[in-house]
Order: sequence, then structure tokens, then C-alpha cells
Amino acid sequence: MTGVEVAWRTLQRERVEEPCLIACWMMKRGFFRRYGGVQNIYGNPVQTAVEAFANAGCNLNPQFILPSPTHEHRACDPFNLPSVDQENVPLSKLLKSVTPEQVRDDVEKLPEKGTLASEFDIRGTANEYAERLLKLRQLSGNRTLYISGFGGPSFMGGYTKWSYESYLSALLLYPEHLRKYYEYSAEFAKLRNVAIVDAMERFDLAPVVYGGDDICFNDGPICSVDTLDNLYFPSLKSAIQPLVDAGIDIVWHCDGNVLPIVDRLIGMGITGFQGFQEREAGIPFEEMAKLRRADGGKLIFFGSISVVHTFPFGDEDEMKREIERCYRVAGPGGGFCLASSSSVLPETPMENITTFLEHGAEFGRRFLAGLT
Repeated sequence: MTGVEVAWRTLQRERVEEPCLIACWMMKRGFFRRYGGVQNIYGNPVQTAVEAFANAGCNLNPQFILPSPTHEHRACDPFNLPSVDQENVPLSKLLKSVTPEQVRDDVEKLPEKGTLASEFDIRGTANEYAERLLKLRQLSGNRTLYISGFGGPSFMGGYTKWSYESYLSALLLYPEHLRKYYEYSAEFAKLRNVAIVDAMERFDLAPVVYGGDDICFNDGPICSVDTLDNLYFPSLKSAIQPLVDAGIDIVWHCDGNVLPIVDRLIGMGITGFQGFQEREAGIPFEEMAKLRRADGGKLIFFGSISVVHTFPFGDEDEMKREIERCYRVAGPGGGFCLASSSSVLPETPMENITTFLEHGAEFGRRFLAGLT
């Protein structure tokens, strides 16, 4: 059975006896040098990354990234490496100094709803989406299944563009303007999701997408749940409806404490979760694993070895205990992919990464073979 087959069947909650491993969030150049077999990982970054993930036993990759050639802690797209000039822009120039009123004025300049469809190239977007995933799968020799993102009304895009203070103030002061912002971005996202459905149907891609919005701190949502219910969630539901209608699994990236909104996410069609800052945000993996899809079925889980505690500071025994715990918590019933909780940073000892890969594969086989 190829790695692609193992990952595909795992995501479909089928019984397999080979574990599904995700090692894509590696911000350590040493990982790519060791498993990619080259010293200069940026000479042929796409091929090096593909080889590294495949050689490491990563049979599923939901986010194709490398550590940046200029700043190891930053992620970058291997297809489009950043230049030194791009990454050395002062933070003061990246963060606009704006007021809530400027947020309001920017939103007022957006086109009205219903103006995007006539100019959106569904077929071209679908072709581009499929081309990248199929190329990566082919380069891996069918050892790694690649999936990708989906469209949504970008909550985090707002504070990235306008800053937290101005964006959140505008949410309070000008809610109808922010509604327009979400509705406009949701319209674009919905068209993109229609294209993704088309790509999956025409190119035989795995019916799974991964992504989400960073809308929570460790103590809960960034703004009130009522605000999300009133302004953001209706647009999110509209945006992902084409995926839901097509039966495509949507794995949501969890950043912070999502427990206050997890039922809402599941209710609108989210069928999987990744992340879980267990100690920091108080989200035990055991509690997440008890959740079920809206139809009562098993959720997909990517996780969840801590990149804050276990990866950087744990010893070999702790790494092994955490790996085994994750399998026991989420492995039964399929849909579980062993992964880090987030980005594995450069300070992480290489020995812990090796333990994650080797014991994750070895124990995973024993665990899955023992399931009835």
C-alpha cells in the first residue's frame, strides 16, 4: 500500500494497519538536510521538501512549507522563496497605523455583494488548485498525499491588515461595516470553494481540505461569541456550503481555546480539527476526541504532540508516552493522523523529531494492528 493510499483511507475513516503521519510543520532546517539528503535545502526547495517529508515517513501533508531561507522561525512557500529584502521590511512598515474609522472607510470602498461571480474563473482556479497537489504527489512517487486549504471570510485577515486594536474597535463601533467585510470576503471564498469541488471531482483529489481562522486566544474567542454569531459565522457557513454539500471533509486549525465555539463549527459542517494547545488553552485532547460530527460520525484529528512542552523540552520517554497517548485517545475509529500541535521550532532537539517519526510509525503499526 502506498503512502497516498494509507493517508486517503485514514481520512475516510477506513481500517488501515499503517499509521498516518504528518511532519509538515517543521521549522528546523536540520530536518530537511537530514531527510532531504542535501546540505543546501534551498537549491531545489520543492524537490528537497518533498523528499524530506516522504523519506521521513510523512504520508499526509496538509500544508507545504519550508523554514524561510532568511529567518528559520518563519514559514515560506517552497515554490516562491522570499528574498532578504522582502523579509527584512521593518515591522513598523508592515503594520499600518490606522483608526477604527479608517477600517470603516476601507470597508465602504469594497464592491457590493454579487459583483464577483461574473469575473471569477472557476475552471481556471480549479485547474491551478489541482495542478499543484498532483505535482507534489507525483514528485513524492505516491509516498505522500497532499491536500490544501479552502476559502473562508478571513477573521484574522482583518487584524493582520488593520491591527488588533483598530479591527476589534471597529467590530464594536461599526458592526454593519464588518458584516459587509465578512460577506464580501465570503462571496470570494464561496467561489473558490466551488472551484475546489470542481477540482476534486475532475482530478480525483482526496475530498479533504485543511485551514481555518485564528479567532481564539488561550482564554477563548478574541471577541464575544455573540459578535461571531451575528457577524462572522453566517458568512463562514455560506462560504463553506459548497464543500459541505459535496461531502468534503473540512479540518479546522485550532489556535487557542475553541471549546466555546466548537459546537457551532461542527454544526455548520466542520468535520475535523488540528492543533489543541492542551496546557496553554486548557483543551485536553481527550475532550476533543469525544466530539462527533453533526451526523454522529467520527471526526478527523491531526495532532497533538506539544511544540511548547514535549517537542522542545521532553526526553525520549516523554515523547514516546505522548505519542502513545494520542493514538489511544484518537486512533480508534480511523481519521487520526499523528502530528505536532503546531510548528516545530528550530530549538527542538533533532533527537525528539526522530523519536516522533520512528516511534510514531512503529507504535502506530502495533496499535492499529491490535484494533478490532
